[in-house]
Amino acid sequence: MALVSLAFPVCVMIVCWSQLSSSDNSCPCPEIPKLNLTNLPQQGCFKIHDRFRYKCMDGYLRKAGTSTLIKCENPGAQWSKPSLVCIPDPRITTTQPPKATSTTTTATASTAQMMQNSSTVLEQGTSTQTTTHAEPVMETTGQTDTIKNATHSALEIDAATTTAATVITVLLVTLCTAGIVLLYQRRRREHTPVNQDPEELCTLNA
Repeated sequence: MALVSLAFPVCVMIVCWSQLSSSDNSCPCPEIPKLNLTNLPQQGCFKIHDRFRYKCMDGYLRKAGTSTLIKCENPGAQWSKPSLVCIPDPRITTTQPPKATSTTTTATASTAQMMQNSSTVLEQGTSTQTTTHAEPVMETTGQTDTIKNATHSALEIDAATTTAATVITVLLVTLCTAGIVLLYQRRRREHTPVNQDPEELCTLNA
């Protein structure tokens, strides 16, 4: 009975060890090594003579003369040394690295100096043009004053004409009103009977 109880654990250990040994033999190759500037490689079960190809990250290309392929070789079950080198894609504009900060600062200072010099030249040119064209400006100012005076005179003439027209209209209305009144009084007098002698009025009444 004691032998049976000891044989059972020994059998379990043997079975487990055989399974572990078989699993190690079925996947002898280790994990795929990571490579700079490439996507993370997929991990799984790899056997002898299995192959894998790296892929450069977005914005990078394979450098000419290098290979993306590695292979799990039989001696020692190790992956071959990768020769892939990823370089920036020249078709994509990338940001300047931090090392270019000093260069950018120098370029900015040079640009500012150029802008300042341009502003000085423009100011000098503007002052020269102002001096050269001083007399035409004065002539233009005189012409402007003449135009203003003419406009003011025209406005005064228009105002005087409007006033005269108003006065004439009032006079015409007054004359028409007076004529109508005189005509009305004349007609009224024509229709009013002339004063007669009282005796004739009595005779007419009898």
